[in-house]
Amino acid sequence: MNKRHLFILLTFAIMLVGLLFTQPNRSTIPYYKNLDSSVQYIGDEECAACHADIYNSFIRTGMGRSFYPAGNAEAIEDFKNNAPIYDANNNFYYKASLQEGNIVQTEYRINAAGEKIHELNRRADYVMGSGNHNRTYVTVQNGFVKELPLTWYVDKKKWDLSPGYHTTNMRFFRPIVEECMHCHNSFTDFESNSQNKYNIPLPHGIGCERCHGPGRLHVQTRIDNKNELKSSIDYTIVNPKHLPFQEQLDVCQQCHLQGEISVFQPDKRSTDFRPGIKLSLVKSIFMEKNQTPNEFRIASHAERLAKSACFQESSSLTCITCHNPHVPVQEHSRRSFNDNCLACHDPKTLIVKNIENHKQNSDCVKCHMTQGGTADIPHVNFTDHKIQIPKKIQTTTTPISGRIYNAPIELVNFFTKEKSPNAIQTGIAYVRYFESRHQHKDYLIKAIAMLKKSLQENDHQIAGWYHLGRAYHLTGDLKNAESAYYQTIAQDPNHTLALAQLGVLAFANERLTQALSSFQRSINSYPYNPVVWNNYGHALLFSDSIDAALAAYTMAISLDPDYANAFNNRGELLLYKQTELGKGKNDFLSCLALDPDHIFAMHNMSNIALLEEDLENAERFALQALSINNDFVLAYGTLATVFQRQGRLDEAKRALSRIIKLDKNNADARKILDSLRD
Repeated sequence: MNKRHLFILLTFAIMLVGLLFTQPNRSTIPYYKNLDSSVQYIGDEECAACHADIYNSFIRTGMGRSFYPAGNAEAIEDFKNNAPIYDANNNFYYKASLQEGNIVQTEYRINAAGEKIHELNRRADYVMGSGNHNRTYVTVQNGFVKELPLTWYVDKKKWDLSPGYHTTNMRFFRPIVEECMHCHNSFTDFESNSQNKYNIPLPHGIGCERCHGPGRLHVQTRIDNKNELKSSIDYTIVNPKHLPFQEQLDVCQQCHLQGEISVFQPDKRSTDFRPGIKLSLVKSIFMEKNQTPNEFRIASHAERLAKSACFQESSSLTCITCHNPHVPVQEHSRRSFNDNCLACHDPKTLIVKNIENHKQNSDCVKCHMTQGGTADIPHVNFTDHKIQIPKKIQTTTTPISGRIYNAPIELVNFFTKEKSPNAIQTGIAYVRYFESRHQHKDYLIKAIAMLKKSLQENDHQIAGWYHLGRAYHLTGDLKNAESAYYQTIAQDPNHTLALAQLGVLAFANERLTQALSSFQRSINSYPYNPVVWNNYGHALLFSDSIDAALAAYTMAISLDPDYANAFNNRGELLLYKQTELGKGKNDFLSCLALDPDHIFAMHNMSNIALLEEDLENAERFALQALSINNDFVLAYGTLATVFQRQGRLDEAKRALSRIIKLDKNNADARKILDSLRD
């Protein structure tokens, strides 16, 4: 071969290699210009200017009505014929009412005589949920968004406790976290170091850009008349129908793939997902490996569809095969859904036993996609998106909140299944599952093993170190927890949560200087966490910085006026350190108004009653505390004092004996008991 021919072949080979490396792969075809992180969101109003028909149809869909001010809500609830909802586990009644045009939810408690002894009211500021199946309500205080305890269940036309509240009643204080908000709304201005703080006002519902990506470039290009299309695709804005198969699915799966736990990739959060990229690049979604076969949930559409033979044997079946997201589902005819089935399954060629039910006008969906209750939301009638043969269908409607865990479950990443699982992501998932779902120590043991091994191989993993710290912390291994938290801040010196946890550990070990430093650094990193301010107040108090401690407790309360513990802590400082009996009493009463079962506030009210020589109320508060915790030593001490002052010496002896039984080293109780026996 001569040199000329060799040169030509080499040149061709280089060109071929260049083409292989420069041609976009399946995950980036086509490439949309609004995927660039510099392109801004603009809001639905700009879209409506040119796409009025689509916009006016979309805002009537479930997505378009997913989140909105309570004052804008069409009245579908029954506020007159609604009996109070009783939570027997916590002895609270709940009732919803309409007061001066506002939706108000009331919590109250009554005693044996039928007298109301507690009442707390909250106004609904926003409605979460379209009303197709239910409506849940949220309230906003200082930007902190919290769920209310009652939900209106449309299918049953009834009020009941909100989803999850039958097991864990978080009353008026359940935080609406970022991921929860962003599946019920457009992207918000969320404060990333917080749990549930948003800059107000909030958007009103899921908008166009959640599925099409940010629209600034598209609008500006059209305004500048620069977008004379040379092809059928406008690359300044994503149209999901032109996306590759997986990316098209992921547009819907960002919200309709529920799973057990989501874990974001390093340095990613929900707002980093843009239509046109793979969802797995932003987060991993973990499922229960051995899930009950026919259990489905309110947002498990994608997971259930993926289990269908129709999906597994198709290369083109996606959500928009059957659903037009711009049109309310109620306006899709049943025939339109069935026609999609017939596009693949010609009744003339079907081999079935019951041919009468498989004609051209048969209802495929009725038999092959059953409706029923979901495993996570009560009182709803929902379509299972697993397409099945009827004889195999046996839906499970036992609420997850009421399930009995016989053993820890195994989690598997939906995107990778069991192939090359990311051990750090999986370890984080197990820690979070322990914290939020099932407090079985085996999850933490498994997480520690996974995280330790993986972090030895790849130690630059901030979230991995933090969650390893949490796992150790939750198992009581405080030394290793502290070490992992220090590894976290070595990589991110402003990691506000790790700094706060280091403060907690230092305070527990009476290293006050270190605790103060850690809490102060956490506050400097993010000054709006009321829990950190409260803990900082503790450290200041024990360091005899009384005025600074008072200011810290007050800051915690100003950030979160629902923070019962902070009221009690400030009250204790005012009463015991500054002898401000009246101000302390007000704080204890504020604490009990928020949490009527707060036994330490009850004890403090008993002490105030003793100071005021009000023995009747001192005894009442002590007995009230014991009705909640019969082993509460401090309350027996109060009763012993009351009984001794009243000359009820036998009762005083019994109270003191109970203290000694609970606290064998209580020398004061032994001394007083001995004196009474003499």
